[in-house]
Amino acid sequence: MPVLAAYGHSWIACDGASRPDRCLVAAAGRALGATVLNRGVGGSLSTDTAALVAGDAVPRADAYLLMTGLNDARLHGAAPAALREYAAALATVLGAFAAAGAGAAVVALEQPRLVDYTRHEPYDRGSDELLDAYNAVLRAAAGAAGALVAVPADWDAATMLADDTVHPNDRGHEYLAQVVVGALG
Repeated sequence: MPVLAAYGHSWIACDGASRPDRCLVAAAGRALGATVLNRGVGGSLSTDTAALVAGDAVPRADAYLLMTGLNDARLHGAAPAALREYAAALATVLGAFAAAGAGAAVVALEQPRLVDYTRHEPYDRGSDELLDAYNAVLRAAAGAAGALVAVPADWDAATMLADDTVHPNDRGHEYLAQVVVGALG
């Protein structure tokens, strides 16, 4: 059975899903017929994910999934240094995936927009424009690393976010799983 290893923030860690089996990673794993290794950490920044892959051996997998950047944008706002740190963290993570799983598919999932960025201080500095900037950095890093980019073009924040306005609900998790599976084609 193929293995899908997933890394990133709370959306990967299943926050917002009503049950663990409704998480985007679990749903994508089922659709792919893959065993899932979920390394998502709620509240993590891209630099935390980079430290995780640098400190622990990345397992060999047939596919890797990365979703990060939302917390960076919401915490650091438009600080130029934050985007540079994000780019460096992405290079570290994507490089670790390539080293661990030569020939494995790598999918970087773009961060969909939120309805309201003003809640949950100090993570209240984001905006649609800022997420667009982070997603542009993600696309560039993925391109440089030969990774696929999964774009949630039909994301509907009004119906796909949980009541906390930050995490996807079951519908959002299922939709994102479909986007990931579609990217792996």
